Amino acid sequence: MSLSRRLDEARAWGSSRERQRSALDEAGVRIDHATVHGIQLRYAWRPGTGTPLLFCNGIGANFELVLPLVRALKDVPVLLFDVPGTGGSPPAWFWPSLKRYAHLAVGLLDAVGQHGKFDVAGVSWGGGLAQRVAYDHAYRVRRLILMATSAGAVMVPGKMSALIRMTTPQRYLSRTYMARHAATIYGGEMRGRPDHAIEFAGMTRPPSTRTYLQQLTAIATFSSLPWLHRVECPALVMTGDDDPLVRPVNAYILAGLLPRGRLHVIRGGGHLFLSLQPELCAEVMHDFLRTDPIRHTPTD
Repeated sequence: MSLSRRLDEARAWGSSRERQRSALDEAGVRIDHATVHGIQLRYAWRPGTGTPLLFCNGIGANFELVLPLVRALKDVPVLLFDVPGTGGSPPAWFWPSLKRYAHLAVGLLDAVGQHGKFDVAGVSWGGGLAQRVAYDHAYRVRRLILMATSAGAVMVPGKMSALIRMTTPQRYLSRTYMARHAATIYGGEMRGRPDHAIEFAGMTRPPSTRTYLQQLTAIATFSSLPWLHRVECPALVMTGDDDPLVRPVNAYILAGLLPRGRLHVIRGGGHLFLSLQPELCAEVMHDFLRTDPIRHTPTD
């Protein structure tokens, strides 16, 4: 990469921090840090009414990427966090597993004073984490929302062109790389819209290499298939119909295996429908979260 391009991207990242601060203000979240089981985590709390929603993000992603959805959810209390080594959470040495990450996530809820029931949602890598939370802490989880995700390592694989580009955090490090490859990786709303890719890249913070490898290791050794049928809370599974990274058939599998699972397909949605169609996603989530928890919701 030429020196001039490097300087352009450096200036762009500087302006990105300003946009991130603005997005935080618009979402009405409070940023703080907490030490959970000896590990420091940066988190964002948006107060509201009703049951709090714990949100688990994708691999290498900082919580600013979820802010469009948080704004659209309006009165729902939401807890976002950066896993160690992403966003504003410092890296940490530990053997990575989704069980360990789930222990940290629920510990964070306790650290911020939320000791009761909660809802949990997760996107992509975070969908695996949300499944682990719902299984390990079933006595506290009221509802489960899974987006653009699968049952783990045993899944119907995505397109090889997308998977290869996911093995590196380069898309978080270079706007040029993101603009060039976003449609291949994410599909859907990114196709033919490099401006969407640039805007999305402007909200990212590059994770450390060690952190990215930790998260890859955690998901590579995870599968919910043996126990998913035991997750008895109501569950909403959302997928885009143009997701090259996590094929929609994986969502059908999840919704079929979850005893109280229901499926919602986002038409024209890619892997990032959560961030690029936040109002629609919030409407679907609101309807699900407000449904009578005693009534069984059939699979779509």
